[in-house]
Amino acid sequence: MSAPPDRAPVTVVTGAAGGIGRSLCAGLLEAGHDLLAVVRRAVSISDLPLAPAGQRRVVVVADLATDAGRAAVREAAQREFGYITGLVNNAGVGMGSIRADYYKRPVQLAEIDSDTMARFLSVNAHAPIALTLELLPLFTAHWGRILNVGTSLTAMLRPGFLPYAMSKAALESASAVMARDLDGSNIAVCVLNPGGPVATPMAQREEEDHRAKLISPQVMVAPVCWALSRESGAINGHRVNATRWIASDPSASLTPIAWPQLATDSSWVVR
Repeated sequence: MSAPPDRAPVTVVTGAAGGIGRSLCAGLLEAGHDLLAVVRRAVSISDLPLAPAGQRRVVVVADLATDAGRAAVREAAQREFGYITGLVNNAGVGMGSIRADYYKRPVQLAEIDSDTMARFLSVNAHAPIALTLELLPLFTAHWGRILNVGTSLTAMLRPGFLPYAMSKAALESASAVMARDLDGSNIAVCVLNPGGPVATPMAQREEEDHRAKLISPQVMVAPVCWALSRESGAINGHRVNATRWIASDPSASLTPIAWPQLATDSSWVVR
């Protein structure tokens, strides 16, 4: 089934009940997207924005770390819409899930067991990539955008962040490979970097000065709506930095998905 040219875009957003997810859902609905909002636990109607008249918002409860959960998302997208044009892999787990004061008391290597590492890799890396592969057949309009919410290089190298750092680095690496594999297909794969810690429960800390520096989830809405539109053009294989995005020059927010040293050292170029 091909998407009729006059039909609203259909976007899947995971982690839709979180701070970033709720903001993105509201912004995408306002921008005219039909929406499949994926949440891990049942939520009340008031927890997610309602669709304006003439648009649809469907909520799916699914554990994306399981085959059954990802299949449920695919089945709902197929049943409710027939195709999709966008996927935002936003669901994730942070260091606060280990302990609330992880900044004051960084998590030491001796405290990290294999179950913790497996959980972070499953939620932050394996689940979004496996869901992408599950949903790829639904991009039947032969055009689409896949945005994987990543993190900064600083967070990927921060001491005390091993489970989070390695899982987000894995997601970024996988995004780069998928972008190359899909090159020429008109389906773009990008990493969305908020540009710093976002004011969500995942990043909240007790220090007043820290709370004042947190980025509002709203900062991510405009660049996400742009990246999921046809106007974003040739963004495949790029990182979109939300805090650098400006409406008059969206390309200023784009950098290639690559480690800085790999991007400048020709001996590491993949040929």
